[in-house]
Amino acid sequence: MADALALEQLVREKLDERPRPDVKVERFDSGGANYTSALFKILVSRSGWDDLHLFAKVASFSEAMRTKVNADWIYTNEQFVYTRIVKIYDELQQSYDIPLEHRFLFPKYFGHSSTHGHEAIVTDDLSVLGYKSYDRLASMDWEYASKSVETLAKFHALSMVFAHEQPEEFEKIAAEMQYGIGVSGDEAAKDIYVKVVESSLATLPEDCRDRVRKVVYSEDVMKYHNKPVKKVVLAHGDFRLSNLLFKKKEEGLLVRTVDYQMMHAGCALADLIYFITVGSDKQFREKYFYKLIDFYRQQLQLALSRFSLDIEDVYPKTMFDEELSVILSHVVVIGVMILPSVIADVDDAPKAGSNFDVFESMVKPGRLYTERFNELIQDCIDWGVV
Repeated sequence: MADALALEQLVREKLDERPRPDVKVERFDSGGANYTSALFKILVSRSGWDDLHLFAKVASFSEAMRTKVNADWIYTNEQFVYTRIVKIYDELQQSYDIPLEHRFLFPKYFGHSSTHGHEAIVTDDLSVLGYKSYDRLASMDWEYASKSVETLAKFHALSMVFAHEQPEEFEKIAAEMQYGIGVSGDEAAKDIYVKVVESSLATLPEDCRDRVRKVVYSEDVMKYHNKPVKKVVLAHGDFRLSNLLFKKKEEGLLVRTVDYQMMHAGCALADLIYFITVGSDKQFREKYFYKLIDFYRQQLQLALSRFSLDIEDVYPKTMFDEELSVILSHVVVIGVMILPSVIADVDDAPKAGSNFDVFESMVKPGRLYTERFNELIQDCIDWGVV
């Protein structure tokens, strides 16, 4: 109730209109797709104006969880993205007169609150425009996967253009946007990691558990976890189907990306491999894994060409291949640490705003996770990663 009242006040302050608009705030549940924030829809009715439909996220992590994983970072980080990065990227696309159909489009930013414990971001409500979520428990198909990857390529291209045109400013911002979750490195954090890892490994046949342990506990692997390998880009950090909205049109599928809490200075291919890992089953990967990686590079080349950049000058194939060989091992880490919560059964999925411990939620592997994780590890064995 307090969050709804605060959102109503925030909207009224931003509009600052007379007579006072009618503001209705309604909370809704994501069905397990989100657990860092409480979600709200806001309807603003004003005499003589069209209704204004807004979407809001309000921080839901408890103080205990904030301390445990440095969760304050995700809320301040997303505010920075909307107030700083969006402007830079929009100006770049405008300066090159990129056609609307080829632009990367952020949700329209309305405002935010920085009140500790109740940080909020308010944007337009894309669902009113016909955008819908993909079933988070279903494996992606080629249509949705390829359009999502095309969108990711546009997103990464903007980072590369920014770095090329404003190298000093890019370097400064990249230094400010280091990944901030779980950086404490204390014994409690290590214990949590081990607990989650061992719970996931318990779903595997005993004869391959030690092989997986060697990867997930490897300092060489973790050295690049949420960090650049060679090419520094502003990565999304949580690019998955639950953070994408889709709309069917006669001319094709439209995709919009949401949730920039985890955006950080990292590796482009980490975003791509993360997307495939958490959104696909073995059947999809057998048919499309390498095809989708090749498609990403093609789309990145196309996106960069719109800014008069040659991909070989910006992100050479040799560097691309070297980074891919490093990031492939992170499939195992993603499967252990991220996949459990992404495809958790609805009843076991973390509930935003309930003072839950996210890590306790992550150590309840369900039937679908057990199936997907075992398939994933078999793929990693076939790829020579495990």
